[in-house]
Amino acid sequence: MNNFFKYFLTLLIFTFILLIFKYNYLLNASVIMAVDLWLNKIFPSLFIMFILNDNIINLGLFNNITNKFDNLFNKLFNIKNHALKVIILSIFSGTPTNAFIIKEMLNKKEITVDDANKLIAYTYFSNPLFLYNILTVTFSLHTTLKIILIHYFTNFIIAFIFRFKVNKSSESSVTSTNNTQIFNLSESIKKSMNTLIMILGTITFYLIITNILVTILKLNNYEATILKGFFEVTQGLNNLSLLPNYRIVKEIIALSIISFGGLSIHTQVNALINNTHIRYHNFLIGRILHVLISTITYLFITYYTSC
Repeated sequence: MNNFFKYFLTLLIFTFILLIFKYNYLLNASVIMAVDLWLNKIFPSLFIMFILNDNIINLGLFNNITNKFDNLFNKLFNIKNHALKVIILSIFSGTPTNAFIIKEMLNKKEITVDDANKLIAYTYFSNPLFLYNILTVTFSLHTTLKIILIHYFTNFIIAFIFRFKVNKSSESSVTSTNNTQIFNLSESIKKSMNTLIMILGTITFYLIITNILVTILKLNNYEATILKGFFEVTQGLNNLSLLPNYRIVKEIIALSIISFGGLSIHTQVNALINNTHIRYHNFLIGRILHVLISTITYLFITYYTSC
């Protein structure tokens, strides 16, 4: 089976190389589009958030605030320590910053491996400012806020589901969070830039694939929107404005794209947690549950508000 997968993957790579030569004009356009997206939408927000979050963790900021509510939160979601701090930072920072935060706190032994594997499943919060800016192009303010709130609320339902997950790791202790480290700007910038370069490469790769597939398959706007959203969130949400004005269908597509996160986000998260004991499998399960639960929640709210 492993050999079959290797041969299949090799065939895909060679096919992709041939397509790059055939559609060379799409290659150039995709790279320019990816760099523009990275410079204007991703770098300005994530760069500063990576630096601030890294130093918030190092300096132990938020500890005095979150410690007051940790016991209640930990009992509710069956985790051991500091999950509330991870969730608060993830809400303001978005994804893949949540994976960066979890990895850093695990490396500093502020959380256990078991808790890290739970947190990776339900701390997927798309940046609220990003969602607001991109959704209001297509939807009303009321609809935009509804989609954002459902997206955020679903994470807490997933957290409650994961409270029943059996811990398998023998590691159960965490270190004290009374850190006395100095604000290390240069080290934070270095880690931030390494992560952002990885994100740029991932976005560029999936943009090239998406543009080639849309051209070859000659997809209509609905099909192109779903395919683009499957690979990369920003592409899919940008394409929503081209769809006919079927409100419920467009809103469900938008919510599904945001909830799944796109292969680009999945690749970024997988790269960030590489060489750790955090399992990507948990993140994937979380995103599948996110799509299902958020869609059901949306349909439930839509039905009862229309009655």
